[in-house]
Amino acid sequence: MDQINESTINPEAQKICSMFHYGWISKKEIGPIERDLKLFRDVQTYLSLMGYELLNPPGTEWYVIRLKKEYDSASFDYFLKRVKGIDRRHMALLTIIYTKLVLPKELRHVDPENELSLTVDELVYNYGAKFQQGKQSSRKTIETLLTPLKKHHYILLEKGKSKITVGPAMYMLNSDMLMDICDYVIQGLTASLNSIEKIEEEIADGEDELE
Repeated sequence: MDQINESTINPEAQKICSMFHYGWISKKEIGPIERDLKLFRDVQTYLSLMGYELLNPPGTEWYVIRLKKEYDSASFDYFLKRVKGIDRRHMALLTIIYTKLVLPKELRHVDPENELSLTVDELVYNYGAKFQQGKQSSRKTIETLLTPLKKHHYILLEKGKSKITVGPAMYMLNSDMLMDICDYVIQGLTASLNSIEKIEEEIADGEDELE
């Protein structure tokens, strides 16, 4: 990589880099920058110097930056600390949405330019019982879990509509981190199952003593 000094900095590219304050920018604001190859490469270079890679997720209206994999080793711990109010159930739902809406494009099972979506009804029908807690309806449970995912831009969900699409923050997660989330969720569910089994064993032991 050529050494960059003040006299060679591309001011337009510098301005575009400054717009990635929240991790993504809309193509509606800046247009498709890859049409200008030099500008696009300059933006990539400046972001790379800060440890980021520039993503142009197909079929979306954003450019997204993501930490390079070599600098993202502690990202899962950072994710847990940074995103308040997110627990294993939220992350389980996040991985389901990733698997349904992002992974098929990455694996080229569908045209990357196609917009994939889910509905709240589909989530409730397929997964509602797994996420339900207490007397709360499965729909209310799913809607409650979706709220912080929408707040932090992992999903897009228009008010009054049930159509769920991927938000820009989803693309900021490296695939390895998503696997870490899966492992974390599975470990949590396994621990819960072990606890249930232990309680059932204690109940059974107690019943034996009463006989």
